[in-house]
This record gives sequence, C-alpha cells and structure tokens, in this order.
Amino acid sequence: MAAVSSSSTAALRQLLAERFPSSQPHSGRVLNTGLTALDEVTGGIPLGAITEVVCAAPSCGGHLLFARLLAVTRAARNRVALIDSSDSFDPTSYPEDALPHLLWVRAHHVEEALQAADLLTRDANLGLVLLDLRSESETALRRIPATQWYRLQRAVEPSGLALVVETPRPTVASALLRIELNRSHPLSALGVEQRILSGLLSPAVQRQRIQFSTQASL
Repeated sequence: MAAVSSSSTAALRQLLAERFPSSQPHSGRVLNTGLTALDEVTGGIPLGAITEVVCAAPSCGGHLLFARLLAVTRAARNRVALIDSSDSFDPTSYPEDALPHLLWVRAHHVEEALQAADLLTRDANLGLVLLDLRSESETALRRIPATQWYRLQRAVEPSGLALVVETPRPTVASALLRIELNRSHPLSALGVEQRILSGLLSPAVQRQRIQFSTQASL
C-alpha cells in the first residue's frame, strides 16, 4: 500500500480542525438508527466497533441507510465523515440541512480510501465514519489484508466512534456486526420520499459477536 504523503496528511488534519473545532467524548454504546427492524435486534450501530453493511443487490438501500444515519447524527449534533472510494456520492440526493455536519472525503482507489479511514477513525471530533466500498471489484476487496480490518478495529475502540463499511459482499473480517441489504427497490420507488423508503428497510443480521447495550446511545 502506498504511503500517504506528509503534506496530504497535514492538509487533512488542518481541514478537520477547521471544520470541527471541538467535540465531546461519546458515552453511549450504540447509535440508534431509527430503523425498527435493526434497532430491535441489535440496539443500533455499535460504537467503538466496525459494522459491515453488505449491499448484496442493486438499489437495495445503501444510500437510504446512509441518509438515515445522517439524519440521526445531525439530530444528535454529531459529526460524520464519508470516505467515498469511487467518487459516487451525490450531495444533491440528500436534504441540504442534513449535510452541514458531513465531511466528504473523495478517494481515487481502495488503498487511498483505507488510508483515509485509518486517519479519520483516530479523530475524536467524529461520531461516525462511513467507508463506502460498494462499487469496488471483488478482486480489489480480496486484496485487502485481514490485518487492515483489525488495525481499524483497534483504532475505533478507544475513540468510541462508529465505523460503518458498506461492501458488495462480506469482506470485513473484524466486523462485530454485519447486516445485509438484499432486496432491490422497484422503479416505482423513485417517486417515493426518501424518508418513507428508509423506514421500509429491513436489514438482515448476519453476524453479531456481542450484545450491545440499548440503554445508552448517541
């Protein structure tokens, strides 16, 4: 994996400091998503851990889940970073008032996206980091060593933030929670409000290594 240049790292740290000048440590164990099908089973997205969201079908709700996470973190006054490995994020698809707390990192390939994740998961200013690898090829995903995921897990544990990784197939060896979205939305869904569609998401839990507390949440 190519090393990140010191100038790029310094520039990113400066950008984070300017956009997010202060933060408070998280005291909860989960981030409640507001999705009944998920929260009633897992309590929400775990903090201090990695959650993998396997988007196993086209148009299955990966964007909708992110929109839901944007809404709940915005309401809780928490900051979010999106690492976009394929430059596919479209800000115009989201309500303008859902974006002021978002840091959008546009990566050019998997290695660059992972380097950004390694940096951002150590930043106490953030409550959620989403690493979007949905458009990456199976070959590119297989090249990611398992040690990379365990390194990221060790990084998020003391920070208390939630790291969500969206993938097209099960990939993240260290994920404490893995859920799958496997139902494509029909073309008729294009005319339905995003808020309504996100409420219809029913992610299937594939792995839950520990039972997360539902008493404390972001």
